[in-house]
Amino acid sequence: MVAGDLKLAYAQFEELETFSRFGARLDEDTRKTIEHGRRIRSCLKQPEFAPVSVPAQIAVLLALTAELFDRVPLDQMTDAEHALHEAAANIPEEVCARLETADKLSGEDRETIIGIARKSLARFQPKPDAGSKPEVQTEVKSKPEAEAKAKLKPGAQIEPKPEPEKES
Repeated sequence: MVAGDLKLAYAQFEELETFSRFGARLDEDTRKTIEHGRRIRSCLKQPEFAPVSVPAQIAVLLALTAELFDRVPLDQMTDAEHALHEAAANIPEEVCARLETADKLSGEDRETIIGIARKSLARFQPKPDAGSKPEVQTEVKSKPEAEAKAKLKPGAQIEPKPEPEKES
């Protein structure tokens, strides 16, 4: 089954997207899930009267499941998907025959298709800057506050201590 994990990921995305509209602060995992879901939605849109071959459909679904589209900017998703459709023509004939007959896809077949997808999507991946290091933001806390926060249960909040009033 190619689309099973994709259905679950898309359902999670829809739920989190709705939740995020309320202005909630999102952690990194939640943001990644939302971005992945946006790419799923983008790939599932199909123009009317523009059929897609079975090998191309499976290549897109496997690439989505393998999160190969996650680093592609949203504004380039259509071009990336078209590049993958063109690359699907390079899927070996024996693999295509198994796709057409609805035989179960072996791990080796999956890896072959994902490899082709990875190569076709490589040009859409942002290039990391060789000279720059990723920015890391650190939060400076006083030692007592950091220790108190470490002892808290998940989800609990620390109330800031009021500053003592100065006498004039």
